[in-house]
Parts: sequence; C-alpha cells; structure tokens
Amino acid sequence: MVEETSEFKVLLVDDRDENLFALETILKDENYHLVKANSGKQALAYLLKDLDFHLIIMDVLMPGMNGFETAALIYEREKLKNIPIIFLTAMDIEGNIYKGYKAGAVDYISKPIIAELLKVKVRAFVELSEKNRQLVRQEKMLRAANRKLEWEITERKLSEAKIKALNEDLAKKLEQLQSLDSFNYSISHDLMSPLNSITGLAGLLQTMYPEKFDDEVLEIVNHIMGSVDRMSNLIKDLLSFSRQANAEISKVDVSMRALVDDVMEEVSKTMPVTNVEIVVHELPNAYCDNSMLKQVWINLVSNAIKYSQKTPVPKVEIGGKHENGDLIYFVKDNGAGFNMAHYNKLFSIFQRLHSESEFNGTGIGLAVVKRIIERHDGRIWAQSEVGKGSEFYFTLKAKENLLE
Repeated sequence: MVEETSEFKVLLVDDRDENLFALETILKDENYHLVKANSGKQALAYLLKDLDFHLIIMDVLMPGMNGFETAALIYEREKLKNIPIIFLTAMDIEGNIYKGYKAGAVDYISKPIIAELLKVKVRAFVELSEKNRQLVRQEKMLRAANRKLEWEITERKLSEAKIKALNEDLAKKLEQLQSLDSFNYSISHDLMSPLNSITGLAGLLQTMYPEKFDDEVLEIVNHIMGSVDRMSNLIKDLLSFSRQANAEISKVDVSMRALVDDVMEEVSKTMPVTNVEIVVHELPNAYCDNSMLKQVWINLVSNAIKYSQKTPVPKVEIGGKHENGDLIYFVKDNGAGFNMAHYNKLFSIFQRLHSESEFNGTGIGLAVVKRIIERHDGRIWAQSEVGKGSEFYFTLKAKENLLE
C-alpha cells in the first residue's frame, strides 16, 4: 500500500477547469501532489521539465491535441514511457478501447466519475508505479554491481597473469643465481688447489736454499706469500658467501652469550685483542642456525676490533634486547667509522669503504652477514661517523612469534 506520509506526483490533464477541480476535490485527501494541466501541450511541457510523476490522469476529448495523441507523444520518449496513464472519457469505451491501449493507456474511467472507483484505481496504479521505480533502481544497482564485478574479475585475472609472469621470472632468476653460486663455489674451490701449491713451493724454497736467498729475493718471496694469503682469504670468503645460498637452515635454541664467548675465543687466536676493552651486555637467547650466526658474530666482532685498533683507547660493545616482538643485537666500536654517504655500498659484495693499505680485508664479510640475516627473515643496518666509530644492528624473530 502507498504510505500515508509519502507524497506521489499525479498529473491531471483536462481542458475544462471544472473537471480539474472535481478531480482535485476527490483526490485531495489521498496525500498526492497534484499538478494540473489544461491541455496536452501543457502536460508535455510539465513532463519534459519533471520526470518524477507516478501517474497521469487525462481526458480523451481535448481541443487541439486529444488524449490519445498526447499519450503517443509522451511514450515516444524513453524516460516517460513507464508513467502509467488513466484515460477519462464519456465516449463509447468499447468502440475506442483498442485505440486507447495502442496509445499507451493502462486503464479507463468513464464519465461521470465515481469518486471511490477513481480513488481505488489511482491508489493501485500509484503503488504499482512506485514498485516499478524501485525495480528500475534495483536493476540499475544490479547492473552497476555486475559491471564492478566484471571489472574486478578482469583485474584479478590480469593480476594473476602478472603474478604468474613475475613468479616465472623470479624462478628463472633464482635458477640463474643458484647456478652462479654453484659456479662461484666450483671456481673458488678449484682455485684453492694451485694457491696451496704456490704457498707450499715458496715455503719449500725458503727452507731448502736459505743460503741462496739474499734480501731482495726474500722480499720478492714474501710479497708472493702475502699475495697468496690475500687471494686465499678472498677465495675462502667467496666460498662462504656461495655456501649461504644453498645451505639449509637448521634452527635450534641458541645461547647467544655462550656463542659470543666462543666467538671471542676464536677471534683472539687470529688478531690481537688484549689492548681492546670488550664489554658484553645482556644477550637474549635466540632460535636460529648456530653455525650461521657464529659467522655473523665473527665478522661483526672482528671488524669492530680491526677498525678500532688504531684508536688510543679502543672499545667494543656487544649486546641485545627484545623489542616489538623482535630480538635486536648490536656490535659497537669507537674506531675509524665510515662516511654514511657511501652506506649503499656497505653490504654489497667486493665493496670496501677503506683501502687495503688502511685495513686489510676482502669486501665479502658483510655481504655474507647480510645474506645470513635475511635468510633468518631478519634485517641488518648500521650507523657511523668518520673517526667516531660504527654501530651495527641486526634482528632475529623471537621464537614465540615464529611459532604463532
């Protein structure tokens, strides 16, 4: 039923004012917004300005343009063809019914008008018109939703195609990387054999014919031994870097304090640490690959000691803490530091921020560290200032977060 609190527009069309007044009197209590037109032409003018009519009640016999002609012009317009029309006529309905329906009428009321019949029919057609509008609105919404769904499906298919292409490209690059790492490992391994031979032969010369070695020859042999040693270290570091690409991670509960103590003992065998103040703060335990993290600590701690040894009072600090579900570890020194303008090179392979004459090294250690930390789903970063030391940080996921 039509809601009493709603207003629905009804267009009344008749060339006689008394007939319009009669219609208005019958319908005035039905809560309609009644608009009156004295001719078919005036009715068309109203309709072209305002499409929001629920019903048209129109007299058939009007001068100039009758009701049938007016209806035909109304329904020529796509936006008006859904407005129902009730014809009022004193003519022979049976004789004109075909002509009226062809013009677009939905019903007839004969004159003289029966008030209750008019009210009932107007109410029924207004309600029908409103339901039809609701259906049209729902259809538009459904069409819009369908277009959106089609667009989303198309976008999803495009995204899936892009993801598939990216995955294929990633797989190819990974295969190439693994192939390159295998190649590096093979080449590095094969290079160690002749280097070991050179070292052995040079040492043999020194021991077998010491009387034939003057100072100049001895200096040349020492240069050879030094170059071989640097090459050997470079190959060892390159082998270590290559192994990290294919080595499986075996995570266990690790006491970081015990691991760092072990690292300090190992580092002390290869470089002087007696003149360096080493402070070890709290180190929370971690769930990680023990041997891989040992490499991380060896690289970071030995670097901190190496780059701070030229400082009058060298100091290295090691520690860690829990923060926002992560474990954050650090190694700090008060040594040479580096220029942060070159930070983008810091963790790249074969990149060094100090010359060989200042500090020896191969430029691979930090690249190895970065690869190990990233394989543990962590991250590594550094802060430094020239002449004021460096601070290196890396994160590992806390065990409780890994098991969620």
